[in-house]
Amino acid sequence: MMRAVWLMLLAPLAANAQLALFSVNGTTEAPVGATYQSPTVAAGDSEDIRLRARNQGTASVTVSKLAVAGIGFTIVQTPSIPFVIAPGNFQDVYVHFAGASPASYSANFQINGISVILVATVVNAAILSVQSPCVGPDPVTSAIDFGRIQSGQTVACIFTLQNKGAQSLTVSTISLAGQGFQFSQIVHAPVLLPPGGSFPFTVDFVAPPPMVYSGSLTVDAHTYLLSGTAFVPTLPTPVIEFDAPAPASGQQRTVSMSLPAPAPVSAEGDLLLSFQSGLNSVTDDPAIKFLANGTRHMHFTINAGETQFLLENHPAIFQTGSTWGTISFSISYINVPVTGVASASMAIPAAPIVVNDPLPSIATSRAGDLDVQVWGYDNTYSTGQMSFTFYDLNGNAIQPGAIQADFTPQFHSFFTSSQAGSAFQMRVSFPVQGDSSQILAVDVQLTNSAGSTTLQHLNFKCAGGTCPVSAQ
Repeated sequence: MMRAVWLMLLAPLAANAQLALFSVNGTTEAPVGATYQSPTVAAGDSEDIRLRARNQGTASVTVSKLAVAGIGFTIVQTPSIPFVIAPGNFQDVYVHFAGASPASYSANFQINGISVILVATVVNAAILSVQSPCVGPDPVTSAIDFGRIQSGQTVACIFTLQNKGAQSLTVSTISLAGQGFQFSQIVHAPVLLPPGGSFPFTVDFVAPPPMVYSGSLTVDAHTYLLSGTAFVPTLPTPVIEFDAPAPASGQQRTVSMSLPAPAPVSAEGDLLLSFQSGLNSVTDDPAIKFLANGTRHMHFTINAGETQFLLENHPAIFQTGSTWGTISFSISYINVPVTGVASASMAIPAAPIVVNDPLPSIATSRAGDLDVQVWGYDNTYSTGQMSFTFYDLNGNAIQPGAIQADFTPQFHSFFTSSQAGSAFQMRVSFPVQGDSSQILAVDVQLTNSAGSTTLQHLNFKCAGGTCPVSAQ
């Protein structure tokens, strides 16, 4: 009877003898003795210890006891007991350790009849610092700000992990997440930091399209919030200026563009010219345009750091045409945003008729006729009322004095059909009874809605030569 009891007691001992405990690191197993030292952990971080119970016998082993007792140690990811390990098989057991403050920690781990003392050391965590232009980490939120940078550019910030403790520590994980944030070089972890040691690495913020971006940097159990803003640079409002003379029709003027402060970025665009007529009956004047290219737009460029725009043709000369109204300039296209609205206007006033442009006015004497020819323009389009006063060879006015004429219908018809603004060529013929060679000169007065213009003493020239001149 005593022999049977002895054999029954030997049975569980044999089962325990065929169960062995190992530590596992990747694919490598190492036998566990009476004490197991886990890797050093930084304060606030955690470590998972992977233990493997292997059945080295020929019979199944039932695990009926599995426990760990010690501050900071817990068993995770294990089947509920009891469970069976078949011959040649194994069961992994994960023990999670988390230490809140630097100290040495221990726990008693048991699986069936195997007992092991687990030892863990918690040291001060690695301290993260960051160099300019980044700001942080914030002591409360752990936020790190990469600042504002131009879209398409990159800002690089150097981070440093420091071990200010008296014991070595291992940083197991260094990882990044979030659009726009990336390591400038691959960071290989784990990183061993000896006492007083440091480990630098660089994080780039590559600014994609403009908006606010966020990400995270994880160092073991500590997560730092990253932020950065990408923006499209804005030009200050361009200044559009003209050369000095008072505005008038029939001019060639110069326009220029500049910035009140250096351009933060290179830019290009188009300067647009437009015209608003002062007349209800005339909507446009095709002669108002840039002289160099014959259009109403001109390309411009400016380099970063400069204040003066380079226009396609410099200087940029435009014609003021022959119609009163307002000539305006604006930016019709530019590849970067502009603060405010860039514009400038030149008011062309209504004016009396301008003559001798481009040819001098002339008076011609033919057999039986006197011709008066005038070249000019009327920016009010209201020409019509005229007067003519003729003088004899002695300089006396010939009766009946000023001869009034109204050519308003003819000019209205001409201006309506003309595509050249208000420029005109006029010839008025007067039939003469008697000797036309006795008429020396003529005064011509042309009147429009803005006033009168007088051409004094246009001397008549004979059709084949010079007519007689005044007697002395």
